[in-house]
Amino acid sequence: MEILSLIDKLETNVTASARLPGTHKVMMDADRLLQMVDQLRVAIPKDVRDSQDMLAQREAIINQALLDARRIKASAEEESRTQVDESTIVKQAEDMAEEALADAKRRSDALVKDSQRKAHDAMQEAQSFSDDRITESNRYATETLFRLEQQLASVLNAVRRGLDTLEEHERTQVA
Repeated sequence: MEILSLIDKLETNVTASARLPGTHKVMMDADRLLQMVDQLRVAIPKDVRDSQDMLAQREAIINQALLDARRIKASAEEESRTQVDESTIVKQAEDMAEEALADAKRRSDALVKDSQRKAHDAMQEAQSFSDDRITESNRYATETLFRLEQQLASVLNAVRRGLDTLEEHERTQVA
């Protein structure tokens, strides 16, 4: 599954990234991280399509089972007409056809439930994964911007102190 390989790739990048001393935090290239998030978003619809394909297969199996049941029932009805002992043979054929139809219905219902469960699980897993990645990306961006703001404030303070020193030096030389 493509999502799992992308998750492995993301995990490899996180574990291979430089660590900030004294913390459990790592530094990652934001462009690379966002590229991986985009790849995950692209991969999610494929999984959804796979779920839809499973539902289409389920419909095909149900239709085939119904056709088989109808064919068996028609065959049993035809055979019963040709038999001499109509009452016993007709009854047996009807029972067999009903049993085959009921069995086909049970199997198709089980396939429908299984396909629906798998599709629902895949959708929930994809949504949860997407939500987690977005939350992590937002948290990382916030932390990075906060650190940048602190660094810029520090640089601006140093520039201001330098300008103040130069102005003070000029005033003392002029006076």
